Amino acid sequence: MRTGQASTEQASTGAAITPEAPRPSSACYEYDAFISYAHADRPIAAGIQKGLHRIGRRVGRLHALRVFRDATDLTASPDLWGRVSDAMDRARYLIVVLSPHSARSGWVNKEVGHWLRERGPDRLLFVLADGHLTWDETARRLDPGHSDVALPVLTEPGSLPTEPFYVDVTEDAPWDPAAPLFREKVTDLAAPIHGKPKYELAGEDLRELRKFRRFRRGVLAGLAVLTVVAVAAAFLAVAKQREAERQRNEAIALRLVADGQALLSGARPGSDARALKQILAARSIGSSPDDGALLWALLAQPELLKIVEVPAPDIATAMLSPDGQRVVTGGKDGTVRLWDAGTGRAIGDPIAAHDGLVSAEFTRDGQRIASAGWDDRTARVWDAVDGTPIGVPIPLPAGDMKIAEVSPDGRRIAVATSAEQVGRTGAVRVWDVQTGTPVAASAIHVDGFVLDVAFAPDGQRIAVSVGAPPEGEVRIWDVTTGAPVGDPMGGGDAGMTITAAFSPDGRRVAAGGEDGAVRIWDIETFQELGAPLTGHEGAVASVAFSPDGRRLVTGGADRTVRAWDIESRRQIGDPMTGHQGWVEHVAFTADGAGIASASGSEGVVRVWNIDVGAANHDGVTSVAFAPDVPYFASGGTDGSLKIWSVDGERYGEPMIGHRGVVTSIGFASAGRIVSGGADGTLRVWDAGTQRQVGAPMTGHQGAVLSTAVTPDGRRVVSGGEDGTVRIWDAGTQRQVGASMAGHEGYVLSVAISPDGGRVVSGGQDNTVRIWDAGSGRQIGDPISGHAGQARNVAFTPDGRRLVTTDLEGTIRFWDIETRERVGAIASGHGLVTGLAVDHDGRRVATAGYDRTVRLWDVESGRPLGPPITGHTAVITSIAFSSDGRYLVSAGMDDSIMLWPTTPEEWEAALCGKLTVDIGHRQWREWISPDIPYEEVCTGLPVPPDAATGE
Repeated sequence: MRTGQASTEQASTGAAITPEAPRPSSACYEYDAFISYAHADRPIAAGIQKGLHRIGRRVGRLHALRVFRDATDLTASPDLWGRVSDAMDRARYLIVVLSPHSARSGWVNKEVGHWLRERGPDRLLFVLADGHLTWDETARRLDPGHSDVALPVLTEPGSLPTEPFYVDVTEDAPWDPAAPLFREKVTDLAAPIHGKPKYELAGEDLRELRKFRRFRRGVLAGLAVLTVVAVAAAFLAVAKQREAERQRNEAIALRLVADGQALLSGARPGSDARALKQILAARSIGSSPDDGALLWALLAQPELLKIVEVPAPDIATAMLSPDGQRVVTGGKDGTVRLWDAGTGRAIGDPIAAHDGLVSAEFTRDGQRIASAGWDDRTARVWDAVDGTPIGVPIPLPAGDMKIAEVSPDGRRIAVATSAEQVGRTGAVRVWDVQTGTPVAASAIHVDGFVLDVAFAPDGQRIAVSVGAPPEGEVRIWDVTTGAPVGDPMGGGDAGMTITAAFSPDGRRVAAGGEDGAVRIWDIETFQELGAPLTGHEGAVASVAFSPDGRRLVTGGADRTVRAWDIESRRQIGDPMTGHQGWVEHVAFTADGAGIASASGSEGVVRVWNIDVGAANHDGVTSVAFAPDVPYFASGGTDGSLKIWSVDGERYGEPMIGHRGVVTSIGFASAGRIVSGGADGTLRVWDAGTQRQVGAPMTGHQGAVLSTAVTPDGRRVVSGGEDGTVRIWDAGTQRQVGASMAGHEGYVLSVAISPDGGRVVSGGQDNTVRIWDAGSGRQIGDPISGHAGQARNVAFTPDGRRLVTTDLEGTIRFWDIETRERVGAIASGHGLVTGLAVDHDGRRVATAGYDRTVRLWDVESGRPLGPPITGHTAVITSIAFSSDGRYLVSAGMDDSIMLWPTTPEEWEAALCGKLTVDIGHRQWREWISPDIPYEEVCTGLPVPPDAATGE
């Protein structure tokens, strides 16, 4: 039977201690969490409870969280279930410890079943104490055939809506919260219970610890002061002042990071530009900078390329030019202004366009600017290069919102008012830009509000978005005759249609509506094509097609920008966030590679890249960086190899020769690439000509599963399905010496020491073996300790240490001479699929089934920053560049992504997103008036300070 312990241990007298009283902030619950576990897992449950009590605890409080861990003997009380279920009902979260013991426990299964029936799957957290977990995506459950710790209730189809969150503490005995790695995992559990991001909670926890340490240091310093002579008093005062300043800066840096992360995560309102500047400032003032915060900020908005802040007052509208080089803004002061999109600096003088508020936008070719004055009731067209007027002012009729749209050839302008004063109907009139005369005999009048106007690519038709609450529709009109074309599109209960756009071929119209959906119609048949695109929480305010017509971008009242694949009707990636108001304008850049978005009065244009991968290779399985040159190679399931620049541009044509999957690749000397394949061969390729060199190297009986190349590129090592390890001369392409056999089963990974004297191999038999490269003999006994297959092996550059991973997801470091494990066992992915060691041996990168890349410190075995995310499928291979600045990863989502890996690169990447540095006034308000101003990004313009003139 299971025994456990409530949220407070029993005293030595045996008397029960009353649990903590509920706090006012959560009066509806007595406990923050209830821990469900089997008796055999009691040490783990106790460690988790202690950690939850401590992490985030305020000075003067007994516990940070109230955690119930029941300790009643099941045989002692027949009505125990009633008391336990009552305690569960008074808890906000349920934490379940999964192990083979709990999987056999009817009591744990009963508790989890009760929670699912009464509370659902929300607020259900898991801790893996031992065994395996496999998620069945199709059935939405834990796979009973591949999970030996799954509770029966969790293997029922549909029992969980998504793959459950869990932390793996298998290797963390004795589960002491003082151990850094275990404390970090408990912080993962504590963060959602506290309702805070993990980094914010960890920062608060660190601050509380520092409060205690400062108090202790103060007491010791006071005692010391009493014993020192008067001469030393002055010295101590200075030292104390410096320490106080250091601690102050550390505290401010922690606050800046926490605030910045809250802004980027949406936990509090505010600008993403401010968030990035605060996180960069935290690094500049903190004596121990939080480099992980830089990486976190970089990953929070992976699609964001640039935040173009324009330092002009009272901006009404903003738009990026089609070539992505300039921004045009319309102001409340009647001016139209141009700005450099890269630097945010003004281009030329303001154009005095109108009296009062003005809206402005580029024409489709970017050569002209159209503006509409809301107060002086005129529309104008301007040369986008020199700002000279084109044609004559066009009168706007009286009414509400003014809209001006220029035809693609720049010869005509459609002017609309949302509703005229007479009859409250909308009106559209098309004018000749040069002469100022109407093109059609009369204006187009519609029953309802005109909310948007769009020209077809040939300029002969216009689409008008009409809102007639509570309905709306899109109508097509002939520009010359002013006659309607075809039937109205839309209507019904979807709400008003707010915006519309033609496809590049003019055959389709996309429209966004009040209901948050985007609909696409064929304007020949006037029938809707496919299902609506849904996702926006609120009205869709802007929509645009990509130049090839295959994608859409939308902006909405929910302040998000979203990209869509029209054929599949699916959203591409996550919503792009950062705007502080309605996203009123979206567009693809002329090359289709970028997206621009703007939010009116915010005065900011954001540029995005939805294809965040460096390259794309169908079925990519392996990647490798070339030594000392900025390109890398990839291999795929189609048997091809490709060479890429770090910008994602492919060199030459694919290299095809393998019959089947390219399983591994590496760079040899003289610009040559070595590849291993499922066809059992190794092949050498010339990177310059993209041609195979010589005949295939054969010998393996079955697939070649792994390859490695010596630093000088002269020797190649391979491991195969036949259980052998072989060495080859990269020049003659012949095997050197005899095959090395000893593994029982496949050789999954191989590596060769920097001096070429030793070879190491990891096998399906759970062992790692070391071989003498000259004689081919095994050196000593196999290294054992892995609980699963030795998936990856690698030497550190000095040849003194070995890094290995296994099927259980652990990362281990070994002393090559003593064969003893060095440091703690690291874990985090689940199954590790890729391993790479940096050029200086200080960092290791791993990739896993969890679709993340993680960086680790070799000395401590601790993670460096948060997991790197971006792939949507399992990552198959990773590799460092020769200088360690970049890491390339390949995934089963067919994408290849390039990541900066150093704090210096992270800082440069964040600064690259900004066009304006933090200002003096912002420094005083956001940072502190007591800390001298520092630029956070060298070379960016600093906005002037009106108060000081700086």
